[in-house]
Amino acid sequence: MPSADKGEVILIPVNAGSGPFSGERLITFDTLDGPISGFIRANQVEVRNGRSFIGALVLDVTSEYISVRLHGSFFTTTGLAHIDKLTPFLRAA
Repeated sequence: MPSADKGEVILIPVNAGSGPFSGERLITFDTLDGPISGFIRANQVEVRNGRSFIGALVLDVTSEYISVRLHGSFFTTTGLAHIDKLTPFLRAA
């Protein structure tokens, strides 16, 4: 499992589906505070080996979670999320 460093961009796994417009995707993913759903531009969803990921800026790393900032329009957050350190994220290229 890779480690994350404050200030880097990581790719977190999401479920991605069609959004209301052709240039948008509806995404959902789990966080320590519960599931997050919202819309993101289609070109911000990266597919690797059949799985969807979105970029997230690492704000903080603790022994239990990674705090990240996301770009998009979300129903239950302003773009901040705490993901479990065991989440299978990838390093952004």
